Amino acid sequence: MIELFGEENRCCNCAACMNICPKHAIAIKTNATGFSFPEINHDFCTECGLCNKVCAFQNIPVSGNEPIATYVAINKNNDVLSYSSSGGVFSALATIVLEKNGIVFGCAYNREMEPEHIYVENLHDIKKLQGSKYVESSINTAYRDAKKYLMSGRWVLFTGTPCQIAGLKSFLGKDYNNLITADIVCHGVPSGVFFKEYINYLEDKLRGKVIDLKFRDKSKGWGIRGKVIFEKNGHIKEKIITPITSYYYNYFLKGYIYRENCYECKYACGNREADFTMGDYWGVEIAHPEIETRKGVSVLLVNSKKGTMLIDKLSRYLNLTESTFEQAKMQNGQLNNPTAKSKKREEILTVWRKGGYRAVAGHYYRENKKQIILHKGKMLIPQSVKKLFKRILKERARV
Repeated sequence: MIELFGEENRCCNCAACMNICPKHAIAIKTNATGFSFPEINHDFCTECGLCNKVCAFQNIPVSGNEPIATYVAINKNNDVLSYSSSGGVFSALATIVLEKNGIVFGCAYNREMEPEHIYVENLHDIKKLQGSKYVESSINTAYRDAKKYLMSGRWVLFTGTPCQIAGLKSFLGKDYNNLITADIVCHGVPSGVFFKEYINYLEDKLRGKVIDLKFRDKSKGWGIRGKVIFEKNGHIKEKIITPITSYYYNYFLKGYIYRENCYECKYACGNREADFTMGDYWGVEIAHPEIETRKGVSVLLVNSKKGTMLIDKLSRYLNLTESTFEQAKMQNGQLNNPTAKSKKREEILTVWRKGGYRAVAGHYYRENKKQIILHKGKMLIPQSVKKLFKRILKERARV
């Protein structure tokens, strides 16, 4: 019998095996840890072996693409920039493809707040794909759909994690002139089930129906701050979430709740799978102190000749400042190495398996009670008082 993988760290759930199976004998199943893995129905399997051959994570070396050029990127459209997580690179790429009557693939929440890969065909729907989703996205049949459109001659922009882009390329089996790929600087992905239970936790706490979650809200500037949007008693309301007050956000940023394979990810390096790599340009204030960062800044890596041919078109939508990969990777750790695995991971998942999201939330807030109280106290201090205090500290530092 064909075996898709042995240990859990041997599978990234890119779903290339499911998409390529001619008998539709592979389905994605969730196991006891809450993570999803492909599973073969041997009643339908003919043991053709395509599923094993297509597995880029296990069998195909990392792409030899190294960044040809590195840029600081900021979208020229303030409305687009305010809605984007960082500098609005994705929107610029999507606009170029849609102007060619193309298709754009990316991650969106469905009506149940489950993250999944979908495609859009117009600028109005681009907002569905904008913004960071710090959770694993279900590929579903996105690879098959992309191939269908590519073969019909339409342009396709496919965005995702590096392992998802590697899965797409392996599934396609060849490059297409009308395909543009963009991966993200990925830290790792928590499970969809763990995320869904966090949504349940928020709905319990807010006593409303969550309809959107923005992990990166810019209402008070670019940074690590989120916003939950929910419906309550017929009204749409919003609430800011911060890493210290959110167990999910905090655990994500610390790398405690990712898939097993994320801690050994071979794509977390300078060899990129996609034509473009996009992410926050952390450390830009050191590398490029002349750049205004308040509204968000992206790092844009151009990794292929196909990518370099689009720079002129991108410059219509983005303010581009030349940088270097050495500067960009200094504070973007996942351009160097995968996230280190912590002993806290098993502790957290054990608490979750035994007691669900309520147990995890209780466990987290007991451990971080003092920090949360201090944070909430600081939030009550008026902004004018904070600015005055900062000015006094600066003046004392000069003396």
